[in-house]
Amino acid sequence: MTVTSFDVDDRTAALIAQLRETFGVKTNAAVIRKALALAKVASQHADSDHMITIAPGDGKPAVKVSLAG
Repeated sequence: MTVTSFDVDDRTAALIAQLRETFGVKTNAAVIRKALALAKVASQHADSDHMITIAPGDGKPAVKVSLAG
């Protein structure tokens, strides 16, 4: 297994910690693996303008997200 390390700012570290709880995982690496899997699915379903729409379906409004730089 390849080991990669990188520095993150405090805001990113807090987000990773929050996502550990949300995803139900114990490590930062597991968060990154899940986030990459979500990014892959999102990119496969993006429109031609690199936009995806997340529609919760529970009465909450849809959210548009740009995958472009």
